[in-house]
Amino acid sequence: MANLGFQSVYHLINSIDSAVCERAFLPDKEDIEEFRRTSTELFSYESQTPLREFDIIAFSLPFEDDYVNIGRILGLANVPVFSAERNLKPLVIAGGVGVSLNPEPLADIIDVFTIGEGEGALPELIERYRALKDGPAGALLPGLDELPWTYIPSFYEYSYDGPAIKEVKRKAGAKEKVTGKKAFDLGDFPVPQSFITTPDSEFRDTYLIEVERGCGRGCRFCAAGFLYLPPRWRKTDDVKEALSDGLKRASKAGLIGTAVSEHPDINEIIGFGVEKEGGVTLSSLRLDMIDADLLALLKKSGYKTITLAPESATERMRSVINKGITDDEIMDAVALIREAGFLKLKLYYLVGLPTETDEDALAIVALTKRIKAMMARGQISLSINPFIPKPFTPFQWMAFEDPSVIERRLKSITKGLLRENGVSVNTMSAKEALIQAYVSRSDRRAGSLIVEASLKGWARVMKANEAFITESVSMERPKDAIFPWDIIDHGVRKAYLWKEYGKALEARTTPPCEVGECFRCGVCLPEYFEKEG
Repeated sequence: MANLGFQSVYHLINSIDSAVCERAFLPDKEDIEEFRRTSTELFSYESQTPLREFDIIAFSLPFEDDYVNIGRILGLANVPVFSAERNLKPLVIAGGVGVSLNPEPLADIIDVFTIGEGEGALPELIERYRALKDGPAGALLPGLDELPWTYIPSFYEYSYDGPAIKEVKRKAGAKEKVTGKKAFDLGDFPVPQSFITTPDSEFRDTYLIEVERGCGRGCRFCAAGFLYLPPRWRKTDDVKEALSDGLKRASKAGLIGTAVSEHPDINEIIGFGVEKEGGVTLSSLRLDMIDADLLALLKKSGYKTITLAPESATERMRSVINKGITDDEIMDAVALIREAGFLKLKLYYLVGLPTETDEDALAIVALTKRIKAMMARGQISLSINPFIPKPFTPFQWMAFEDPSVIERRLKSITKGLLRENGVSVNTMSAKEALIQAYVSRSDRRAGSLIVEASLKGWARVMKANEAFITESVSMERPKDAIFPWDIIDHGVRKAYLWKEYGKALEARTTPPCEVGECFRCGVCLPEYFEKEG
């Protein structure tokens, strides 16, 4: 409920005179059993209407981990899970970051995907649906396919060679490419914010506000960084207005974005929140953007923990991923944090990055000890996750690291910091990461496994399909590989991503993008603007 994408879709659709949008949620585990025992169909929150009676069931899917819940929700709603069994009644659609990167794992389940950003896309989609829904049979999907940002998976046929895609065939009339929708001028749309607040959700006492979208730094592991190009900042006055309203409803506000600390007026915005006597938090804080003024404002706003993301502990590895931060810059930032009086520091790292060695991973121990020595009485928590290659990044071609190697490196780091007072380590298991690594780059053959996992759990599904899944995640893709997401165009050229992959393997960096001037990735080229518009 707290997700801003979910809230924005809800707000946007209800702003359309001809549409009503209601919410529905997967019940808690114990409540699911009660639904099944009493043969109660899943219903909407607002009017308690059974889901199967709505024209459209729409899923907001930011993460691959959410996919198994689609089958559970449709099952509880007494709606067939696979699209071939529904006959478009109701029409099941999906959008969000997860499916905008790769919709194919859900191709046999979802009727229509909306690819890219919801602003500007949803009103036209709803109006097009209204005009077509009572028309001739067979006209609905072709009519929706005319929208540049819709993907109709049933219009495409795939053939395979082992885990790889051999060929893709379009049915007559289907478009060659799906152009991901982008709100190039964020000022044309309402600021995404916590339109609905409730004490029964995450961030219960925080009013969330999107202050910017996209990041031009080009970190090669970051799917959001490439998906949301070009970086765009919201007008300071619009953010202040949302902040003023939000602090009347909650004790603090959370500023959300891909690179929040790079908003040109971030200090002014935080200072405005302080003047309103409210707390202000940031979803991200880049190491080389930290200065004494920013930290002083964060301290005044009630900030307790500073979160940083070195991602890797050696300068060579940070060049591989194009993080562009030196050891000295890390230690300078920690010194500023200590001098500002902060006692809690959270650090994010990745293990299993391309060209990483055991020594690179173990360097996390040495760097953490240096940071702890500077923080003295401070508390440091580490969040270390296996690296998962994602679509639309330079690393989309690479193999997922051997899980046994990941586990060995995680254990060595944990062991190395075990006796370090004031340091805690949290890790994601390689087995858990393996599931996401498979689903994130899988084709439509994953759909049946996702549905099976919704009934039996991923552990049993992984065991039964271990050989195929392991082969899928561990193969290095060739340059000319056909990806499940090749149908989609987000503006970033595949050739550019391949070039960045090569530079990564040589540990060479690329400077941040200059919006509207560099043109190297393709997003700012006039032909993409025209095609998207």
